[in-house]
Amino acid sequence: MLQKDYPVILPDYILTQEEFSPESCLFFDIETTGLSWKTSHLYLLGAVFYENEIWIHRQWFCQKPGEEKEVLLAFSELLSTRKLLFHYNGTTFDVPYLMHKYTFYQLPAPWEGTRQLDLYQLFSPLKKILHLEHMRQKDLEQAIGLFRKDRYSGGKLIEVYKKYLLSGDEDLLEMLRLHNKEDVDGMLHLLPLFSIRALWTGNCQEFITCNHTPENNLILSVQPKYPFPVRFEKELPHAVLRVTPDQLLLEIHPEAGCKKFFYPNYKDYYYLPMEDEAIHKSVGAYVDKDHREKATADNCYKKVSGCFYPQYEDLFTPAFRDERKEKNSWFLLPGDFDEDQEQLLKYLNHLLSHVLQ
Repeated sequence: MLQKDYPVILPDYILTQEEFSPESCLFFDIETTGLSWKTSHLYLLGAVFYENEIWIHRQWFCQKPGEEKEVLLAFSELLSTRKLLFHYNGTTFDVPYLMHKYTFYQLPAPWEGTRQLDLYQLFSPLKKILHLEHMRQKDLEQAIGLFRKDRYSGGKLIEVYKKYLLSGDEDLLEMLRLHNKEDVDGMLHLLPLFSIRALWTGNCQEFITCNHTPENNLILSVQPKYPFPVRFEKELPHAVLRVTPDQLLLEIHPEAGCKKFFYPNYKDYYYLPMEDEAIHKSVGAYVDKDHREKATADNCYKKVSGCFYPQYEDLFTPAFRDERKEKNSWFLLPGDFDEDQEQLLKYLNHLLSHVLQ
């Protein structure tokens, strides 16, 4: 078995992503001679970890199939000191494959007690947001401006490995190593995408600037502490989102006019047809019976005029609608809304979590 370490050079800000500490993390990827663990074997395992203030990529390479168990033991030893395990679509392939191999060699599974983060699953919503045709790791890397030297797929490298076993050609070995190295190193370069993920999960925590246009459009802007790794735009009927490396800009379009606030307990109200509004029975009792009727759920409302801003659920109250059964609602901005960071952040995260669905 061959073991080789490579230093990994990364921008400092990558270490700040999410809530994890670098010392707890391990990124890994495997190369095999096939998809079935029964009829193939593991020939290369690469892992990136943080040690002595640097990132290291360590590879274990099988010079012959019989060294598979040695690789598994070496990986177990390293993983025993880590609590957060990263992979890309490893839930589907890498982890089950290794699980079967550990069982076959009667070895304990090394990730007991670890938390696993599958970057493929976590970043899947980006396929739609970034208009990606596929969700291969290479597609995400290219979206953030990262391009590989390696031009081979894992499947094509199986034949390369077989040729290496026959020839021992060092150039073939480096070709195999390069593919794995770029697979695992690429995961770390994808970490800044957590800043985009925070947007669609409603976890943006940045300072918000609020402005208004002459048309009463509300503009919420955020300058991130660290650059967003991609740029994109998303438009909905009442909101436009623009994200660049240096700024997030969300422009919200209100509706001016008259909307309805629906009272919750319609049995406690009368409906006044001439006024087209409902009033509580304690007041309606003094209205002539010919000018009132029992309210229903659909006409038990009060009409209000103003400039209304959209919300996808009743985040702010009172919530207004055009019709009772409408899912989305509207609200009037409080006088201090522009200066209230807590309210602005609440509204921004609410809109982002729906705009980016």
